[in-house]
Amino acid sequence: MAEKTEAHPRAEIGFERRRQMQVRQSLIAVLDAAPPGDSTHTALQEAAVDYMITSMTRLDVQDIAILVRLKIRIPKDHADAHQGLVDLEARQARARTETKTMADALQGYRESGRDTFAAFDTSLRHFHAEMQAMMTPRKNPYEPYTNTLFTDDDWTAIAGTTETSLATEQEQYTAVKSAAPDGMDPESFSGTHGLKPSHIPSPD
Repeated sequence: MAEKTEAHPRAEIGFERRRQMQVRQSLIAVLDAAPPGDSTHTALQEAAVDYMITSMTRLDVQDIAILVRLKIRIPKDHADAHQGLVDLEARQARARTETKTMADALQGYRESGRDTFAAFDTSLRHFHAEMQAMMTPRKNPYEPYTNTLFTDDDWTAIAGTTETSLATEQEQYTAVKSAAPDGMDPESFSGTHGLKPSHIPSPD
């Protein structure tokens, strides 16, 4: 398993997003292997959703911080770039809504004593489909701006890494690994592409 080490805050963001994609790929493997309503891999589905909600919430905060800086610092006459930010903001809002809906579904599933798996599974498959629909091209059109307009202090503030956030991420990632059967361990996936806001550098 990849161990967390002290890193530049920009690399920390990349690390988090790679791990999120590994968990997403593990989740995709579950959904591909089991027909709707099949509870064979319930523990993995629940652990993966738990991880995704925490990760997506953290990444949303990071994305807002990046978007605010780009809006201010990209020259006003770069009209295409600013229009792209409008589109990006709308996509972020959609992802935020879908994540909240998934979090509510997970909470409802747990409060039911885990007796409502079919409803939880339906919500999860919808969430997965929505996230897939929001996947962005691998090439990052905003990297020339972030490379020149952002400082190390910016990236430190954006990353927002704390001892608590690191511990939570590791605990939830370990839970996904522990619940994963052979062939579905997140460590077995590359984590190199997936839903990735276009202004974030590729983690590889």
